[in-house]
Amino acid sequence: MPTILLTYGTRPIAQRIAKALSPHHSIVLASNEEIPTVLSNTYKSIPNPANPVFAHEILKLCLDKNIDLVLPLGVAEIEVLSASIILFEEYGITILRPSISAQQKIAQHIPSDTPLLIAHGGHSLLDKTPTPEMVQNGVYALAADTWLPVII
Repeated sequence: MPTILLTYGTRPIAQRIAKALSPHHSIVLASNEEIPTVLSNTYKSIPNPANPVFAHEILKLCLDKNIDLVLPLGVAEIEVLSASIILFEEYGITILRPSISAQQKIAQHIPSDTPLLIAHGGHSLLDKTPTPEMVQNGVYALAADTWLPVII
């Protein structure tokens, strides 16, 4: 069973993603936000992506917890980890990040009834079906018949 590191783990959208993935994947929830002491066993604390050691701390966590896939939900996390993809690949770890451009719309506030698609390599992580052509890696929400990347 593959293990996925999901960032912004304390946020409702991350909880929803974790619940959807949990039947077929082990989930490690992480956050750079303050984690209450009572939840410190459930969530892993990670540095802010502005911290110069962010990518290395994520890699260390991945190696310590045998994580196969990293699903960053924050825009700054995606940017930092995108620059470190080769480093992670050397250890067999895949960063699931959407390809986004400055002109592309993104989904930031997702109602709980909005359909989600969690993709890796052009296939759904939920049921292995092929994804639409514009969806390769990351989390997407359906908005007005278009799949938009979910980014916090």
